[in-house]
Amino acid sequence: MAKSIPSADSILKLKDDALGFWDEISNKHKKANILICGKTGVGKSTLINAVFRDKLAETGIGRPVTQKLSVISADGVPLNILDTQGLELEDYQVIRDGVINEVRRRRGHDGDDYVHVAWLCIAEPGKRIEDAELQLAKDLRELGVQVIVVLTKSHSFKDNEFVAVVKAKFEGLAHTVVQTRAIKTPRYDEDENVVGAYNIRGIDELIHVSYEVIPEAQQQAFANALNIETKEGLQKKKDEAAKVITVSSAAAAAIGATPIPFSDAVLLFPVQATMIVKISTIFGMSVTKSSLLPVLTTLIGSSAATLVGKTIVTGIMKMVPGLGSFIGGALSATVANRLTFAMGSTYVDVLVALTEEDRPLELGEALNALKNKIGL
Repeated sequence: MAKSIPSADSILKLKDDALGFWDEISNKHKKANILICGKTGVGKSTLINAVFRDKLAETGIGRPVTQKLSVISADGVPLNILDTQGLELEDYQVIRDGVINEVRRRRGHDGDDYVHVAWLCIAEPGKRIEDAELQLAKDLRELGVQVIVVLTKSHSFKDNEFVAVVKAKFEGLAHTVVQTRAIKTPRYDEDENVVGAYNIRGIDELIHVSYEVIPEAQQQAFANALNIETKEGLQKKKDEAAKVITVSSAAAAAIGATPIPFSDAVLLFPVQATMIVKISTIFGMSVTKSSLLPVLTTLIGSSAATLVGKTIVTGIMKMVPGLGSFIGGALSATVANRLTFAMGSTYVDVLVALTEEDRPLELGEALNALKNKIGL
């Protein structure tokens, strides 16, 4: 007869399995690579900080790769920003050659090194398109890089003649044109008195179209790096978490394909622990191998009366309509799938709630909130 509480050796084995899963997913972590070009003063740094978390333009480390090109990155953020540091016309040929050579160098056998999308930033108030900008878009397009023309510092988002000109000029060279205003700016009346402010706008659209053109293998990394305070940033994190939950639920179903007693539901633990870790990283939490231990402790506990052991029957089971009759029975593929789906979905709901309450997303607090949600 199956034991209701796994032995200490069994728990240690499960922890080893989960740590093994951690090594596996760590080695598979992808990075998204974005090239950002534009003349000095167009607002690239402001744009970067509006779209991505952790104020990358301020806190990231810039590593020079050519005379005029550097890579901005930060620990824990799966993103590389290739920054031209100003597309100056007098140095255009040097900058252009450096950019094109770097794009070509990255087109090897590893898709993680590719430039996955390029933002060509043009300050809308200047109302000027340089031939060099058109040429760079053409060169990048010929190398297979999707170019998004980002109009920065935009004020008017309706009936804008300059936007129509930009779209016409870049037709066939750029994937699309997006107007953005990355920070609130003062609004003046005819006497130049401040009468209000223009709100941030266009960032969600830029995130959406960028996500669409980035290869699927890098979409999770892109979602991870997004600023959760933006509507579209939060939505993309939820979308990627849903993919993880679907895959994890299918893996749990495979375990439950050979029915096992509910008391041994802890066998699902490595799959569910990995799911929690992946969702945590998508939402931008710092999760290292050492910080994985709280996940293990929460999910297993000293007596295995946890989220995936007997407690999942009394906790999460209540949250899954139609499964109450299974208590005391066997864990089938269907039940294992629905339990794992319920756990992942509940965890996402918890993270969204913490975000909406403007509370910091930290692993310990998130796990405690999950336990409270389930009623442990």
